[in-house]
Formats: sequence, C-alpha cells, structure tokens
Amino acid sequence: MSHRKRTKIRISPAVPLLLAVFALLCSPLLLWALLGAAIVHECGHYALLRRFGARVSCLRLTVFGAEMQVEDVARLSYGREMLAVLAGPLTNLLLALALGAVGRWWDGAYLFAGTNLVLGIFNLLPARPLDGGRLLWLGVAWISEPFTADRITVRVSLITSLLLLTGGIWVLWRWGGSPFLLLGAVGLATGNLREMGLVKCPGKR
Repeated sequence: MSHRKRTKIRISPAVPLLLAVFALLCSPLLLWALLGAAIVHECGHYALLRRFGARVSCLRLTVFGAEMQVEDVARLSYGREMLAVLAGPLTNLLLALALGAVGRWWDGAYLFAGTNLVLGIFNLLPARPLDGGRLLWLGVAWISEPFTADRITVRVSLITSLLLLTGGIWVLWRWGGSPFLLLGAVGLATGNLREMGLVKCPGKR
C-alpha cells in the first residue's frame, strides 16, 4: 500500500522576525497583501509542477523568498519546466488585472493588485534565484548546454542585481519609502557575488 508523500515546509527563524518588523513599519493591510501575493505565486508554480507529474518535496521560506525542492525534475522537458517557472509570475499578473477591475467598487483592491503586479514583475528579472534567472538558464541550456547556461546566467544575474541595488539606493535616497525592496536587492547581489566564485570550467578543480 503506497502512501502519498506530503510537501515539507521549512521556515527560516528570521522569517517571523522580518514579518514582525514589516508589521511595525507598514500597514497590516499591506502585509496581508504581500503574503497573499506570495502564496498565490507559489500555488501557481505548484499547480503546474503537479500537472506535469513532478512532486514538490520541500518548500523553504527565507527572508529572501521561497524555494521549491522538486523531485522527478528529470521528467520535465526544458519547455515544461519553463512553463512551470512562468506560472508563478503570470498568476500574480493575471490576479493583478482582476483585482484592478475590482478596484472600481473597492479601493482596497488596488493595494492587492499593486502588490501582485510588483511581485510578478520583480520575479521576472533575469537574476538568480528569481524566476527570471531560472528562465534565462533554461533558455540558454535549451539552445546550447548547461555549462554555457551557468556562465551566462551568473554574469547576467550579477549585473541585474547590482543595477537593482544601485537603483534601490538612489530611489530610497531620492524619494524615501520602504527599505524592504532594497533588502531583497542586497540579498540578490550578495548571493550572485558569492556564486561568481563557484562557476568552474569542466575538468578543473
């Protein structure tokens, strides 16, 4: 008798602290909008992965976002995996359109629409570990091979994250606002700077 394995959810200890700080600095409605957009995003990925026969064994939540550990990923073609990666941001963007229409009757819907719009667009940036970075890797690997995809993706990710960090600092200095997007940019830049030292030529140690 087979037992269906459940998806494990692992939450970094820093996540509750970040949410508490966010709740203190921002409105509770914005926090709920952000959490809702993040849940919808991951559900988009999950639904299509399950549709294609892959199983998500673990979902890790950190201060820099969520990461899915997928089993049976070998059964996914490059095209199917790209669709599964796109499913998250596209779900956010479609929901943003729907909520924007609801805003005609309820002003609060615009906040939820804007949160989904920002999250969807942000995740399409070509930088690891965002969806856009994974899409870039899959696209290059599809037309060439994985090692070339690694080299190109790491460099594009670093450039994108540094531009985002620079732009975030300028916007925060020029107009002020929430520092949370800047925190994400710092995380991306730090991760990509570290990854630059991990890309090695085949056969070298």
